[in-house]
Amino acid sequence: MAVLWNLMSREVFGESCMFAETNTARLMFPAENVWRVYCPALDTEYLEGRDWIHPSGSDVLIRPKGSNIPMLDETVLYPADENCRYYPHSDANAVRGGINGCNIRFDAGNFFARMQMEIDYQASELNFQFRLCPQDERLLRFKALMHTPGSHCRISWLGDSISEGYNASGYLKKPPFQPPFAELVVDTLRKQQQLLVDFHNYSLNGATSSYPLKHPAMFLEDKPDLLVIAFGMNDLAEPGGVKLYLNNIAEIIRLNRKVSPMTEYLLVAPMSGNPQWSFTPPEQTQCFAAALRQFVRKCPQDTALVDLTGLWCAFLERKSFFDLTGNGVNHPNDYGHRILARGILNMLDQEKFPL
Repeated sequence: MAVLWNLMSREVFGESCMFAETNTARLMFPAENVWRVYCPALDTEYLEGRDWIHPSGSDVLIRPKGSNIPMLDETVLYPADENCRYYPHSDANAVRGGINGCNIRFDAGNFFARMQMEIDYQASELNFQFRLCPQDERLLRFKALMHTPGSHCRISWLGDSISEGYNASGYLKKPPFQPPFAELVVDTLRKQQQLLVDFHNYSLNGATSSYPLKHPAMFLEDKPDLLVIAFGMNDLAEPGGVKLYLNNIAEIIRLNRKVSPMTEYLLVAPMSGNPQWSFTPPEQTQCFAAALRQFVRKCPQDTALVDLTGLWCAFLERKSFFDLTGNGVNHPNDYGHRILARGILNMLDQEKFPL
């Protein structure tokens, strides 16, 4: 499911929240009625009054004393050295590199999913003002296929661990088994647009934009209708910086154009990571996204951008990072994967898939 809310009914579905260092969690919108607070990872529903309180008309949930909903304090989120098993330990619970010299809680499984809750409610208003830049003149061939039910198309995807699917419950084979965002996009195109999609995902944990150039045969044989290129999170720490990142993307496109002149390209600006982790500084992510926007402006109409950096940051204006994280540092949770999927679908058709 790639739906976040219904614009007509103002219903909000499965919005993720976590009590992190506070007994107050913020909703995206002020709520008229909160219908359900639950944890899909634990198959547990929390009770109003005992476990949570919603002040009428507000955009907050309060965790009262005695609540069964977990709250993570700083000793858990920033563990002491003696309590840490550092990544890449197979059972890692922390990474080094907090901006104040602290450790950062990390989990490759569903620890954070078990600490988070999802909320269904009716909003008083859906006052989300962020809009992705319309690019109606780009990807014309793929959009024509997309709006012709029964059309056959090929989509290939290059990316890192986020695109591979890390920390989506379906990828982890844990309840509620939601697919990662790339699969959510493809599933929606198949079901709602009635496309016959051949999908090849070559994304890899730890990959940077250099990775496809080291293994070009991996993607050059596909000749897809749409090639999605979704790097950036791991490129942040690369010595070559933005210049190398853009050069790599340009070279991927150049090589593929030689063998597949009909392919179109969707470039994805990355989500941002934990602002407390020195390897994912928000200002650096914004710098990469701005450079990618400028790069696409100079590209022909066969290339478009989906600014997931801007979309993600718009959510963080109202939500805590811990509401959206899957691993504590640089992966989304199920709700985060839905945000990323919705952003891509919205770029492809803003009327069919509004924000």
